[in-house]
Amino acid sequence: MNIVIVIDLIDNLTNGSVMTARRFADGLRSRGHEVKIVAVGATEEDGVAVDVRYVPVLSEVSAKNQIKYGKFDRELVTKAFEGADIVHFIFPFKLEKKCKKLADELGIPSTAAFHVQPEDISYNIHLAKFKPLNNYIYGNFYKKFYRYFNRIHCPSRFIANQLDLHGYKQELYVISNGFDSAFTPPKERPKNEKFEIIMVGRLAPEKKQKILISAVAASAHKDKIHLTLLGNGPCKKKLQKQAEKLKVDVEFGFFPKEKLIERLQSSDLYVHASTVEIEAIACLEAIACGLVPVISDSDLSATPQFALDGRSLFKNDDWHDLASKIDYWYENSSERENMGAIYARSADKYSLENSLQMAERMFIDEINDARAKRAQSPRK
Repeated sequence: MNIVIVIDLIDNLTNGSVMTARRFADGLRSRGHEVKIVAVGATEEDGVAVDVRYVPVLSEVSAKNQIKYGKFDRELVTKAFEGADIVHFIFPFKLEKKCKKLADELGIPSTAAFHVQPEDISYNIHLAKFKPLNNYIYGNFYKKFYRYFNRIHCPSRFIANQLDLHGYKQELYVISNGFDSAFTPPKERPKNEKFEIIMVGRLAPEKKQKILISAVAASAHKDKIHLTLLGNGPCKKKLQKQAEKLKVDVEFGFFPKEKLIERLQSSDLYVHASTVEIEAIACLEAIACGLVPVISDSDLSATPQFALDGRSLFKNDDWHDLASKIDYWYENSSERENMGAIYARSADKYSLENSLQMAERMFIDEINDARAKRAQSPRK
């Protein structure tokens, strides 16, 4: 197949949706497909680069999370769409809306993914608990974008259920974003000087790294714990000040894939404190490396699906409960090692290879339906 992926930006390596698009593009190419990307930051080798679109106020807010918006260029995009069998959209923003309209004009089938959880938006404007706003965003996304599609890729059953509750009538394909097969357990996990806890994710309000820092501070083993928080975002300075005030031994950073794998393979426990998640590939990658996770049980997150029992769940926003779970896994090293191996095997069904096969089926279903409709249409 000749596949075009449209996403506002492709050069932000700390954004989960961007990394998903890059993995899917590379994976589809490895399976023999031709894939072009239309995005800010695309290269001539992988697609067509569009200019950055400036949006007053929104661009300034988004910049804190290293997000840019693409500017539609009809000539460039038309060239990118030449010979395409299908166009797949990642975000529901202006670039995607205009590209969808062009794809329809050109008679090219298309599908869309649901990667922008409304709560991610409301958290970042400090209106997280205002449900009418979240409902409005779900409705606006549907009215302005998703209603024009027959098929939507949902990275988790959780978000598929949310779309169903909010009146999305399309066929919903539950397909994990998939983890890279390079994420595997180490042959032997090292004995660390300190108990190594790690969390990977954007340093943003909804990701709740502050809860993890407070939990480590409340742990009975605080002085024997080293915490690693990997990611960038607007909350970094606040988190650094919090850790300094609570005297928590914490390291901030961002690692390329090879170093990330090495750090996961040498850590002792993975914590995912986020309140809002459509899936959380970072957690899945940690599990694939044989780490036991401790995950927030938030009802706005899909990540609890990865927990195999209650010892890997803590009450959302409750650092005391999280501290007790951290202490349990610290004090039960043999059980942690045993469960780590079980967790690693549990990740198999979320492999990127499985996800690519399911995405191919979604694309083929859409292409076949489009062909059937064309065959049934009266010729002019």
